[in-house]
Amino acid sequence: MKLKLNTLVLLILLSFGLYAQVTITGTGTGGWNQPGGLALTSTDGIVWTAENFEIVGDGNMKFSEGGTWETTGGYSASTPAPGFPSGTITINGGSNIVGTLGFWNVTYNLTTKEYAFTPGINPNPVVVVSGGGLGADVQMNTANGVSYAKKSLFFPGGNASFKQTSPTAGQWGGPFPDGPAVVNGTIPVPAGAYNAYFVLPSAIGPAEYIFEPVVVSMIGNFAGSGWNTDLDLETTDNVIFTKSNWAPVVNPTWTDTTLNLKFRDNHDWTFQYGNSSSTNGANYPNLTGTAMNGIAGGGGDIFLPWPAPNAYNVTFDRSTGVWIFEVVQVSSTRNIEPVSFQVAPNPTSDLWNFTFKENPRANTIQIVDILGKVVSTTQIRSTNVLVDASQLPNGVYFAVIGSESVKLVKH
Repeated sequence: MKLKLNTLVLLILLSFGLYAQVTITGTGTGGWNQPGGLALTSTDGIVWTAENFEIVGDGNMKFSEGGTWETTGGYSASTPAPGFPSGTITINGGSNIVGTLGFWNVTYNLTTKEYAFTPGINPNPVVVVSGGGLGADVQMNTANGVSYAKKSLFFPGGNASFKQTSPTAGQWGGPFPDGPAVVNGTIPVPAGAYNAYFVLPSAIGPAEYIFEPVVVSMIGNFAGSGWNTDLDLETTDNVIFTKSNWAPVVNPTWTDTTLNLKFRDNHDWTFQYGNSSSTNGANYPNLTGTAMNGIAGGGGDIFLPWPAPNAYNVTFDRSTGVWIFEVVQVSSTRNIEPVSFQVAPNPTSDLWNFTFKENPRANTIQIVDILGKVVSTTQIRSTNVLVDASQLPNGVYFAVIGSESVKLVKH
C-alpha cells in the first residue's frame, strides 16, 4: 500500500514537472532572454498568471512556453496591432506585443494561446532620477522595492539626485560617480550616457548609488559579430564614441552581399540605434545619418559600402544620434606613390595611363569611388594599361592593384 502511495505521489509530481514553464521575454521585461525575464505561475498547468509586474523599456514582449525560441510566440494576425492588452499568440512566430509601460496583471492560457493584460498596482516605493539636465524626472525600475536601476540615461550635465516620491518623500545625493548617499544632497553629473543604480536606505545600511558609463557597441553581419557579438566603441567623455581604422568584412560563412549593422547600448536590444531614413538599404548605402533609438523601434539597419579596399573611422554621438563612417586608408600605401607602377596624367579628364616597371602579378586594375564601390575593372595584359575615366563623374577615386593603391582625381 505504501509503495502504491509513493508511486502515486511521484506520478503527481512528475505531471506537474512536465508543465511547460511559461515566461514572458523581451525588452518590455528587461531583455530578449531565454527563459524570459518574467516567470508566470500555474496551479493546473493550463492557466498561467503573474501579478503587478512592470512593463519597461520599449514594451516589446512575447510569450515563451518552454524557454526556447522555437516555443516562443507573439500575437497572431487575427489580433489587432499592437497586440495589447489582449489577443492570441502564434507559437514560433507572430509579432511583438507592444505593452503600455507601467504595472500589469497577466493571464495566459496554454491550451487556447489567449492572453490578457489588466491594470495592476505598483507595490513598491517610487524612485526617480531628477536633474542632471534631464528634461523631466525619470522613474527607475525595481523588482523588489529596494534596489533600483535605470539604464541608458543621457545627462546633458548638471546637479542630479535620487528622489522617492511615494509613499513617502525623500532625496539623496553625494559625490560623482558613486558613494553612500547624503540626505537632501545632489550629485554633479557630467554630460554623458550612464546606467544609474540606487539602493534605498534600510535597517542594514544607508542609501547607496552608482553611475556606470554606458557601453556603446556595433553589432551586425560583419565577421566577429554575426549579429551575436558586439564590437565595443571607445570614448573619453561618454558622449562621443569612436572606432578608428575599422576594416569590416562580411561574415565569410554567410551569403550576404551587403554590410549592415546597428549601434546599441549595454550589449542589449533595449536601446538600439539604426538608420531612420526609409531610403537607406542595400541599394542606398549611407556613410552618415541620424539614428532612431530603441524606444522608437530602433530604425532600420545601417548599410555600408562593401566590399571596399578601405577602412572606416567610426563616430557615434550619443547625445544627438548622429553616426559617421569616414573612409580612411586601409594601409600606408594609400596616397603614397606605389613602388611598382606610375599613373599619369593625374588628375585627368579622360584617361589614366598606368605604366608598370615589370610584369605585374595582379590581373586587374580596380577603380573605386570614395564610398568603396568598384566603378570599373580593367584587365592588365601588358606593362602599359589605359583606363577610361571619361564616363566617370568628377571626383576622387582610388586605383587598387593587388596590395597597392593610389589616389586618383577625375576633373
